[in-house]
Amino acid sequence: MDTPPSNPSPELLTQLPRENVLQDDGVHMLVSTKGVEGSRSDGILLRRCAFSLAAPLCCELLGQYRLLSDGFWHASLRSPPREDGSLGPPQLGIYGTELDALVNLWANRRHLDLGSRV
Repeated sequence: MDTPPSNPSPELLTQLPRENVLQDDGVHMLVSTKGVEGSRSDGILLRRCAFSLAAPLCCELLGQYRLLSDGFWHASLRSPPREDGSLGPPQLGIYGTELDALVNLWANRRHLDLGSRV
């Protein structure tokens, strides 16, 4: 079971305007990145973790979603670790609405498997 770190990094939490946090269960956060300078997505799925060189802000990126030029929504979610510890390619989904894309990311945050797709 996922548990939040004992002292989450205040740096990331203070950099995110509260209105950008769409969902937060204490372990995972679904964050809108619309209007964020330099962002290449419309939203990201993060999981809080311990400080490390790979996660200096105490969060790791699990997935993201964005609007495609054809009006559909693309979501990607990190694959679960393989038996050898390596990660497979990300799972991809195409959805008809932004709500479908972000709901699928949020609903599958714990088992890293995107649900039904368009």
